[in-house]
Amino acid sequence: MKIVHVIPSFARGGGERLMIELANREAEGGHEVSVVAAYPLPPDQTHGGLSEAVAVRYVAGTPRRGPPLYLGLLPWIWRHREWLSRQDVVHCHLTYGAMFGTVLQLIFEATRRPLPTIVETYHGVGMPIPKWHRWLHARMAARRHGLSFMVAEPYWERFRARRPRITSRVIPVGVSEPDVASIDAEDRPTYRARIGIPADARWVVGTIGRLSPDRQPHRYIPVFAAIARELGPGVHFLMGGDGAERQRIENEIAAHGLQRQVHLPGLVTDLAAPMSVTDVYVTSNVGPVPGVAGLQAVAAGLPVIAIQLTQGYEAGDADWIWSSADPDQVAARAVALLRDPEARRDLVAKQKAHLDAHHSARAMAAAYQNLYRDAGERRRRAAPAGAPA
Repeated sequence: MKIVHVIPSFARGGGERLMIELANREAEGGHEVSVVAAYPLPPDQTHGGLSEAVAVRYVAGTPRRGPPLYLGLLPWIWRHREWLSRQDVVHCHLTYGAMFGTVLQLIFEATRRPLPTIVETYHGVGMPIPKWHRWLHARMAARRHGLSFMVAEPYWERFRARRPRITSRVIPVGVSEPDVASIDAEDRPTYRARIGIPADARWVVGTIGRLSPDRQPHRYIPVFAAIARELGPGVHFLMGGDGAERQRIENEIAAHGLQRQVHLPGLVTDLAAPMSVTDVYVTSNVGPVPGVAGLQAVAAGLPVIAIQLTQGYEAGDADWIWSSADPDQVAARAVALLRDPEARRDLVAKQKAHLDAHHSARAMAAAYQNLYRDAGERRRRAAPAGAPA
C-alpha cells in the first residue's frame, strides 16, 4: 500500500509523535510510506526517530505562518497531482493536514482525477478549542472517506452517527518505549546537575509538554506548590518543554516562591534523560485520556497521575491513569506515591500492563490498516459506475 501522511512540521508535539510512530510501523510492515510537511524546522526543534525508509517532501522551504501557510497548498498539489493520484491513502493530521485533504479532494473531484482514499485523524478531540475551530474541522471532516479519533467524545459521536457513509473509528494512541535504560546510573547525576537539580534532592516530580495555551501548563504550578508545602525543599520539579506560556510559567513559579525547586530545561530533544531522573510523572488528561508524553512516561516505567482538563469530569474505577481537576488532590496523590516506593512499583506494573494491551504502536498501526482498507472498500462500492476510482 502507498501511504502519505500530511502534517505541518516535525515540531515536538503529540500529533507529530503519533504520526512518526504510525509511519515507522507502516514502513516496517512493507508499505511505501511518505510524509508531506509544510516546511522544515531546525534539527534542535524537531522530533527525531522517523525511519529512513519513510520519504519526506516539503511544500515550502522555510517556516510560514497564517494565510501564506495555506496559500501554497493549491499550487503544490497541482504540481504533484500525478504522484498523489498514484497513492492509495492520504492520511491528514492537524489543521494543516485537514486543509491539505480538503484542497486535494476539491481539485481531484473537479478534474475527475483518480482520488486516493482520504483519511483524517482529528487530534483535537476533547481539547478546549474554540467552537468555530471545531465547526471548521467538522465541515472538512464531513468530506472524508475515513476518520479516526483518539477517544469518544459526545460532539464527534453525534457527528459520526449522522454520517454513516464515513468509515470512522476510535483508535487509541500507541507509543514506543523511551530508551531510559540507555541513560547509565552515572549519567543521571550529571543530567540533574546540568538542569539545576541539587545532588541532595530526594525526589523529582516531572512533566514534559508544549508550553502553549491550549495545554494549560500554568495548572501544574499550584500542584507543585502544594507538594512542596508538604515535602519541603527535598522535592524538586522538572517541567520540560517550551512555548508561548513560558513567561507566564516563570511568573507563576516566582509568585509561589518555587524558583529554587522548579527547573525549566526548555525544549526536550530526548525523553530518556528527564524521565530517567523522575520519580513521579504528572500529565494532563482529557477525560480518561492522557497525552502522548504521559503514555511514553508509562512506557518508560514511571508512575503517572494527571491533572484533569475536562470540567466536571470525575475519575472512575475504569480510568487507568487517576486524575483530578483539584490541584490539592493531585498534589496529595503525588505525595503519597513519593512516600511509598512499593505503591509506586505496584502502579507502574498495572499501568504498564494496560499500556501494553491497549496503547502499543503495533496495535495502533494494525487498527489504522483496517481503517484504510475498510474506508477504501466502502468508497469503491459506493462510487457510481464510470466514476474515477
